[in-house]
Amino acid sequence: MINLNGEFVWWLGVVEDVQDPEKLGRARVRIHGYHSANQEDIPTSSLPWAHPIFPVTSASSSGVGTTVPGFLPGTQVFGFFLDGKEPMPQQAMIMGTVPGVNAQENIKEEGLNDPYDNFPRDTYLGKPDTNILAYGPPEEGTPSFNKKPAEEVPTGDDETWNEPTAGDGNPVYPFNKVYESVTGHLIEIDDTRDNERIHIYHNSGSFVEFHPDGKMVIKSTGGGYKVTMGDEKMYVQGNLNITTDGNAVFKAANYIFEGGKAHFKLSDDFQVDCKNFNVNATENINAVAGTDAQIGGSGVANFVGGGAKIKLQGGMVELNPPG
Repeated sequence: MINLNGEFVWWLGVVEDVQDPEKLGRARVRIHGYHSANQEDIPTSSLPWAHPIFPVTSASSSGVGTTVPGFLPGTQVFGFFLDGKEPMPQQAMIMGTVPGVNAQENIKEEGLNDPYDNFPRDTYLGKPDTNILAYGPPEEGTPSFNKKPAEEVPTGDDETWNEPTAGDGNPVYPFNKVYESVTGHLIEIDDTRDNERIHIYHNSGSFVEFHPDGKMVIKSTGGGYKVTMGDEKMYVQGNLNITTDGNAVFKAANYIFEGGKAHFKLSDDFQVDCKNFNVNATENINAVAGTDAQIGGSGVANFVGGGAKIKLQGGMVELNPPG
């Protein structure tokens, strides 16, 4: 029974189960001073469900706002009882989580621990629950530890480039705000002086990162797709380099290319299939073949010199040869 006029009772406990059958974000919490740590006395399944309180920035209505809390088995939480100082209060409310220092390994057979033995993670033994990336470089077992930039990427003009890094090994506490999911997805908003950056990381290694100097790196480890339902415009103030180890295929209704010079360097055939092929050069046209050269048509082949001369030159010139 709710007893809001009774004695207000605070509590501290450890989450042991988050599989709420009602999907309301509730958790079974073993509360210090109320529940025995002995699993035989009070198994996890006998603990009452504690209801979370979300912040005012979340609507908590019709799916709007944050509707799944972040605590996990092994998380220490803080709250109060709605039913006040009853002999065995049952209506617990969770107000927030309480970080600490992981001084010892988890003992899943005992209460006040994670019964699934997932937390604390080995990387955090002897360390605070604050994300390691909030105050230091990535370590083995943390997301982005195996992040390796692309190096010596060749370009079409015989140059190479390297994927830039943001110096993410230098966050200073408490300026790097970090969110990490259970499977290793990561969001960092780092306000460390001279290293301000934003980093959104997927556990596959794909990421988007904004560097301190304003550069942006987008990297996909599993292919990329972009769909624009309207017009799209791109402006590059410097040079544009595109490198692919596979084929480059372009399809459009019409193509318009404008620029200074165009240079095609090919190690194999160059073929154009089209209806009409027109070339207008304001100066010279030079076509030279290393072996044979053939110009012809299934209809009439015309060579027109206009007001200039037509010259045929070679070791042997044959006009309408037999056979």
